[in-house]
Amino acid sequence: MIYHFVLNPKSGRLRKRQNFENDIKEFCKARQLSYHIYYTTCPGDATEYVRSMVRISQDRQRFICIGGDGTLNEIVNSAPCNPNVEFGIIPNGSGNDFVRNFTHKSLFSKLEAQIDGDTLSLDLIKINDIYCVNMLNIGFDCAVAKEAARLKRFKLITPGFSYTLGVLKVIFRRIGTRMKIIFDDGEIWDKEFTLTAVGNGKFCGGGYCAAPLADLQDGLAEIIAIDKISKLTFFKLVKSYKNGTYINKPAAMKLINLKRISHFKIEFPRPLPICNDGEIKGAKSLDITVIPNGFNFVIPKGSGLKYD
Repeated sequence: MIYHFVLNPKSGRLRKRQNFENDIKEFCKARQLSYHIYYTTCPGDATEYVRSMVRISQDRQRFICIGGDGTLNEIVNSAPCNPNVEFGIIPNGSGNDFVRNFTHKSLFSKLEAQIDGDTLSLDLIKINDIYCVNMLNIGFDCAVAKEAARLKRFKLITPGFSYTLGVLKVIFRRIGTRMKIIFDDGEIWDKEFTLTAVGNGKFCGGGYCAAPLADLQDGLAEIIAIDKISKLTFFKLVKSYKNGTYINKPAAMKLINLKRISHFKIEFPRPLPICNDGEIKGAKSLDITVIPNGFNFVIPKGSGLKYD
C-alpha cells in the first residue's frame, strides 16, 4: 500500500496544516510506511496529482486529503470507479460536511485511525462529465456558498462562521431560480424555486441537514426543491431545514418538493452558477446520474456510517 497525503494550503488554518505534516512524517516513519506528502498549487491540481500517481503505479494506493469537501471532490474526480484507489479526508475546511454522515466525527482527525481504517464502497453523483461526492446546491444555497467563500478570506472571520454571515447577506437579495426538472417517469417540475439541493450525503453549509433521507449506499440521490417563498416564510422554515425535521412537518412539506431517484435532468433558461461540494461552477443544463459503488472511502477505525 502506498499512502498519499494531499494538503490544500488554502484550506483551514496554517498552524494546523503544519502540525499535520509533522505528524504524518513521524507516524509514517515509525510504521515504516511508503508515503508521499503533496501540497496543491491551484484548483484542479489535486485531481491531476492523483491521476499522475495512478498512471505511475498499479499498486493499491490510499489518498488522504487534508482539506475540505472541495479537496475531497477533487481527488475523487481523479479516479472514480477505480478498485485500486482509496480516498479519505482529514477535515480542515470551512464546512467539513461529508464527514457528518459518519459516527465519531473526531476520529477523522486522528492519523492512526485513518491508517488503520477500512474502506466502504460509496455512491457518487455524476453531473454531466464531473462527479459530486456529497451535495449539489442551486439557488439560495449556492449564493450563500459563494458569499461564504468571499467572507472567509478575512482573517477575523472563522471558516465556520462565514456560512452564517453568508446566509444573512444573501437573504436580503431577490431569491428564486427558474428551472425545469425532468424525471424519467415523465414527471416535470417547471417553476421558480428558492433553493434546490441534490444529496448523496445529508449535510451542506457547515451542518445543514438538507437531505435527511439521503443514503450513501442506496443508489439514489435525494432531490429537494423549495418553492418560491417570501423572506418571512423562509425564516420560519430555516430551522427545520437546518436540522432536517422539515420532512415531519406537513406545513413545510406543502412548500417542499422531494424525490429520491437515480437519474434526472435539470434545464435553466440561461447559464447559472451551481455549487458542487462547495465549489462554484456554471451550467445551462445538468444530466444527473447516481453511480453505485463509485469510490472506495476510508472509514477511520472506530467510525461508521450514520443511519439515523
